[in-house]
Amino acid sequence: MLPSSFAGSPRNMMQNYQDAMAIVSKFGKPDLFITFTCNHAWPEIQDSIHSWEMPNNRPDIVVRVFHAKVQELIRLICKVEIFGVVKAFLYTVEFQKRGLPHIHLLLTLEDASKFRNPEDIDKVVSAEIPDPSNKELYALVKTPIVHGPCGNLNPSCICMEDGKCKKDFPKSFIEETKENVNGYPLYR
Repeated sequence: MLPSSFAGSPRNMMQNYQDAMAIVSKFGKPDLFITFTCNHAWPEIQDSIHSWEMPNNRPDIVVRVFHAKVQELIRLICKVEIFGVVKAFLYTVEFQKRGLPHIHLLLTLEDASKFRNPEDIDKVVSAEIPDPSNKELYALVKTPIVHGPCGNLNPSCICMEDGKCKKDFPKSFIEETKENVNGYPLYR
């Protein structure tokens, strides 16, 4: 039997689960679920490797840069309070198949900071593709974030099943955010 001090062992996983449930029972259900993914094209990573190296072959550099970015994200959320006053947070780090890390972050906000209507959601979430005239912002969103193409444009895409995208893309265009349809808001 592996002890709970061995990361990833069954005892470690159960202990982490119990810790998370204790946080939820004390502070309430999380209000935000944020996924933050490492980008191999970050300048800090590209500047630290040789031109012939791939970022996934240098986990020492990738993990250090990612850790610094995660700490900055948590500082912005907890100290600068970009989403409001945070009561509790917890996150887990996972690694993708190509070796790049990402975190899943749960935030529980104070009652005064909770998102109660679609206008509150629109203040912090944008599901719109930026105007192409703003080249830098458009490139930031278009390259790593846009799903597809799939559907009729690419029927052999990996996300296709029975002629339909498993992730329900493309999403329907809606004029305003609708709150909690099947547990998830539909974004403007």
